[in-house]
Amino acid sequence: MLRLQKLSENDGQQIYDMLQGIESNDNGFHNTVKDMMYEHFAEWLNKNVGYSNSIGLEDWMVPQTTFWLFDNDIPVGCGRVRHYLNDNLRKDGGHIGYAISYRYRGRGYGNAILRLLLTETHKMGIQEVHVGANKDNERSNKVIIVNGGKLISETEAKNYYIINFAV
Repeated sequence: MLRLQKLSENDGQQIYDMLQGIESNDNGFHNTVKDMMYEHFAEWLNKNVGYSNSIGLEDWMVPQTTFWLFDNDIPVGCGRVRHYLNDNLRKDGGHIGYAISYRYRGRGYGNAILRLLLTETHKMGIQEVHVGANKDNERSNKVIIVNGGKLISETEAKNYYIINFAV
């Protein structure tokens, strides 16, 4: 059974190990845990719990909540939902970012995590969800389109989509 679990200060080795399977910049998804020593992981978790509650944000940041995608009891991916967008994120980012650990790719988890993260944005009251994908990341572009993404703009390197919820 696939489910999202919100990041917690109590997350441990299993989550840490899954994050080692995602590059530090995985098609635009930033994973600062990659190659981090495990001794620093608890500090990272605490900082990210704070970000979800608007604590410890730098001036350029907005609150964001991190989720783990689980298949039964196995973490297979990571996703983030930004609670709102600032001007920079509206122009060059979006509400949602996600990545699947390399050993679990190609099994439909990308589609599942985006669908579940969209449910979370809807719960937050976000009616128009912005999502970006590198142009050369065919899988991610397809996942966004399958989940209702409409292309609104593009640059040489990136496609930008909006997913609207019916009111």
